[in-house]
Amino acid sequence: MGPLWWGLLLCCLGCGILPGVGAQFPRVCMTVDSLLSKECCPPLGVEPANVCGSRAGRGQCMEVQADTRPWSGPYVLRNQDDREWWPRKFFNQTCKCTGNFAGYNCGDCKFGWTGPNCDRKKPPVVRQNIHSLSPQEREQFLGALDLAKNTTHPDYVITTQHWLGLLGPNGTEPQVANCSIYDFFVWLHYYSVRDTLLGPGNPYKAIDFSHQGPAFVTWHRYHLLWLERDLQRLIGNESFALPYWNFATGRSECDICTDQLLGAARQDDPTLISQNSRFSSWEIVCDSLDDYNRRVTLCNGTYEGLLRRNQVGRTSEKLPTLKDIQDCLSLKKFDNPPFFQNSTFSFRNALEGFDKADGTLDSQTRSLHNLVHSFLNGTNALPHSAANDPIFVVLHSFTDAIFDEWMKRFNPSVDAWPRELAPIGHNRKHNMVPFFPPVTNEEFFLTADQLGYRYAIDLSVEETPSWTTTLSVVVGMLVALVGLFMLLAFLQYRRLRTGYTPLMETHLSNMRYTDEA
Repeated sequence: MGPLWWGLLLCCLGCGILPGVGAQFPRVCMTVDSLLSKECCPPLGVEPANVCGSRAGRGQCMEVQADTRPWSGPYVLRNQDDREWWPRKFFNQTCKCTGNFAGYNCGDCKFGWTGPNCDRKKPPVVRQNIHSLSPQEREQFLGALDLAKNTTHPDYVITTQHWLGLLGPNGTEPQVANCSIYDFFVWLHYYSVRDTLLGPGNPYKAIDFSHQGPAFVTWHRYHLLWLERDLQRLIGNESFALPYWNFATGRSECDICTDQLLGAARQDDPTLISQNSRFSSWEIVCDSLDDYNRRVTLCNGTYEGLLRRNQVGRTSEKLPTLKDIQDCLSLKKFDNPPFFQNSTFSFRNALEGFDKADGTLDSQTRSLHNLVHSFLNGTNALPHSAANDPIFVVLHSFTDAIFDEWMKRFNPSVDAWPRELAPIGHNRKHNMVPFFPPVTNEEFFLTADQLGYRYAIDLSVEETPSWTTTLSVVVGMLVALVGLFMLLAFLQYRRLRTGYTPLMETHLSNMRYTDEA
């Protein structure tokens, strides 16, 4: 590292600013002028004056609002990570859309709305169990994922250098790169969990914008909605919906790890995907976190090896059960202080898997969401790389279905979400990192039908007895019937030996039930 760079670094330290890394932004805003002015307010259409669709009343260029209420948790630094007060370190002017308009230039509709003026409620798309898909629906889903893996994102780019180096060595060339639609989805997840970079090999690891706090549910919900919309546009089908994987089987094998679905294990190397699956050729991005930390840089979208699921290296873990789901859904509090991974009797923490499913804390236990990631092992076991595995999509779709059932069951007010003192990024009005344009956690603390989708599942019923339980009940009933028949046979035998007492000879008593003897 040259003396000039160190001079810049020390200067920034004196100002309380350290070189973080860039984020994802619309390609149209990654120009020298936009980055210097910190303004991302592109025109809608070809008319330059139609900024943010203002001429059609869709929006206007406004100051970015970033919640300044205090956070808590293990991240105790201030002004040393460029994700703080997102996204103001990069842009402080963005399009603020009116009504149901949305998007970086107000050219889209909010989720769940459609029409030229975004004033018509869109029929909800239906997320189905992946095992219930027809052959055509299954092929559409798997084909869309594969196409997204190999298609450059039409609107967004990722940055490839630090925040200070974003304009390149001469200050005239923005350091950005194209990536595929699916790799962009992976990069978003990586960026939300990456470490704070304080210098070569000196990361600050106690930070996570999408896990270990209330935002776990809303962050992943928005993440899936973004991918779902990108896939709808890619294949030209607005009714397309992501399926879910009901992982509550209690089994010790993955029932979607087949070549007909998301890939079986390869015969000669069980850590790789079967060559009969389209996913066997998938390479992963954003896997070398330690290397990025050492070089004080970020994932630049370069492929780093094949997708892996280390089923051989897995312990004797079994997947969650339906009873675990019902125990989690019985928890009435959305979250509890300290709104972190050690919160107890917190629906969010139990669903995420740091608590037991019933809300009690056991630091040695993984449950629900966390257990499934651990069970799959390999690429899926590490937060920064997990989204590379397409199983991530259907796993989180089911996790969201559980969240949606809880929302419908308890109908919480927005006050159930802490306004302050949750970990950084997890307060109610914090903007979710690194989504752009900015969107808050509060905006997605809703039932799914308000966002234009629903689940073809009923989690409101109690657990269906397993075949072993059913067998036990049947055997018990048979034993009871045999005993009853034996008793009746014995009584019949006694009557035949002693004879019946005629009813007319029966002596009736005048004593009432309440009288003393």
